[in-house]
Amino acid sequence: MPVRRIVEWFEHRIDPLRPAGDPHPLTPPTSTWRILFGLVREIGWPLGLLVAASAAVSAVEVAIPWSIGRVVDLVAGDPANVANPWREVGVLVVLLVLVRPAITVLASLLRNQTIARNVSSLVRWRFHEYVAGHDVGFFQNDFVGRIASRVVQTGRSIRTLLRVLTDQLLYAVLFLAGTVIFLVYRSPLFALPVLCWIVLYALSLRLYLPRNRRAARRVAEAASVFTGRIVDGYSNYLTVRLFSGHAREDAHVRRSLEQAVERMGEQARYTTVQISWLSLLNGALIASGGIVGVLLWQAGRVSAGDVAAAMALLLQIHTLSRIAMFNLGDLFDAVGTLEDSVQALSKPQTVLDRPGAQPLAVTRGEIAFEAVRFDYGRERGAGQDGDGQDGDGQDGAGPAALNGVDLVVRPGERIGLVGPSGAGKSSLMMVLLRLYDLRSGRILIDGQDIAAVTQDSLRDAVAVVTQDPSLMHRSIRDNIGYGRPDATAAEIVAAARMARADDFITGLVDARGRRGYDAFVGERGVKLSGGQRQRLAVARALLKDAPILVLDEATSSLDSEAEAAIQESLKTLMAGKTVIVIAHRLSTIARMDRLVVMDRGRVVETGTHAELVARGGLYARLWERQSDGFLDLDALREDAAD
Repeated sequence: MPVRRIVEWFEHRIDPLRPAGDPHPLTPPTSTWRILFGLVREIGWPLGLLVAASAAVSAVEVAIPWSIGRVVDLVAGDPANVANPWREVGVLVVLLVLVRPAITVLASLLRNQTIARNVSSLVRWRFHEYVAGHDVGFFQNDFVGRIASRVVQTGRSIRTLLRVLTDQLLYAVLFLAGTVIFLVYRSPLFALPVLCWIVLYALSLRLYLPRNRRAARRVAEAASVFTGRIVDGYSNYLTVRLFSGHAREDAHVRRSLEQAVERMGEQARYTTVQISWLSLLNGALIASGGIVGVLLWQAGRVSAGDVAAAMALLLQIHTLSRIAMFNLGDLFDAVGTLEDSVQALSKPQTVLDRPGAQPLAVTRGEIAFEAVRFDYGRERGAGQDGDGQDGDGQDGAGPAALNGVDLVVRPGERIGLVGPSGAGKSSLMMVLLRLYDLRSGRILIDGQDIAAVTQDSLRDAVAVVTQDPSLMHRSIRDNIGYGRPDATAAEIVAAARMARADDFITGLVDARGRRGYDAFVGERGVKLSGGQRQRLAVARALLKDAPILVLDEATSSLDSEAEAAIQESLKTLMAGKTVIVIAHRLSTIARMDRLVVMDRGRVVETGTHAELVARGGLYARLWERQSDGFLDLDALREDAAD
């Protein structure tokens, strides 16, 4: 069908998912308007054509009252003196039936099919591209739900901006300009009421717009806080219930909502005052326009048709000015939301591939930490809490998480990292994976500085099983196969069996009736127990089969029986790999090739289990504490006897 092909042609003039140019539009330093102009350039000629179509529509809308005035003059005169009465009527018919519909259809295709259909997705994709490149600290310093909400809101905000600016406000301005030109052409005095109205309207906007913009920004901030608090409460619903926190959470959310209502009320007051003033101004415009028109007609300087055309134009200005006022409200709501999102999302990306970075080539699996220093204050910066207020993030002045670590892990060696909480064990793994950049020093894998290779190739070479495995709300099959997207179904099942996970997987049924490996696990794997999640993480690592393996409390959620059941799997997983194991339960790592003891960001002891116990240092004290237990059993027995 030709009509459908035309519509589809307009729909595909913009590709909303095409890769961004270099530099990315959100790369700092940036601003709301810079981002907006960058995205406008991406939209290209369809936006320019829409502007031209809006200009043509406004010209036609001015020409129609003029043509109606010509017809009024025609019928008001003596028919005997009119040679061809149908010429003026024909012009009006052509304008109404052919010209205006054709331009309106073109503008609608551009507005709805080309721009409205694609621009929101394009903007959201651009923001997602950029936000996904942020480091771990960016997501730790804010509510993840609020970050996602801002990404979604930006598309809607920019679509509103383009609609209001290029379609409605532009049309109103051009129509007003055309009206003034027509009235000046008929008589300069005829245009005097409109010129006075423009001056007073502009002055009112001068007073109103900055206040409304600030109010809209505060409304957007309050809405963002409200969203963040709701997401925080929903994400931690189990904690809320376990600690009877329902009333406290309601009060927490209520305070943010009260603030949002107050700020929306402030913005609404500005709007009410402006509309009241505009109503008075528009009434004066139409009345003064009628008075001037009648006086000029009495003086024989304009015709009755001119007066009719002028009054029609003034009535349309009255309507357009009210629409423009409401559109300005939408405009500043969109600007406020966009500014809030840009400020939060377009922060500098701190962990980036260097220009010309090459893939990591792992031939032996040697890892060398050389004078590694790192602190979260430097990398994360002073954090912000979920309400956008100053948080308790470190400022870099406190003790470093890693303070001059020198350590070499030989190819194929299995080492255990031990030490008290806060010693820097997990931080060492974070920087090994380059989730953060170092303050100083370097980390080498087979002689290659990890800061000089691509991040994807580095993380492809390392398989990780963490204490709290992160699962996506997807199928069991997708979660196990995430580390190796090309894995076959048989390989996924084999990995699950090796991790002793197949037994519970086959019995799973989700809320939609999907079973076994097709069952969804819920957000972050909430439908599974901690032990089940950890077995899936082990299966994922087995399937990935990377040359370097990191186990960060990998069996902490398993009971003794389950841990024993997957020991053979872990041995298979570690075979032929360079392995770093972090564990508080020292019995799980006592048989490693070497133990590395950390304290306060430093390596303080190294050696085998027997060597460290014999040395009588920090490891020996930790081992004694775990071997003897935390409780004084003799004292408990004496108390029981009493």
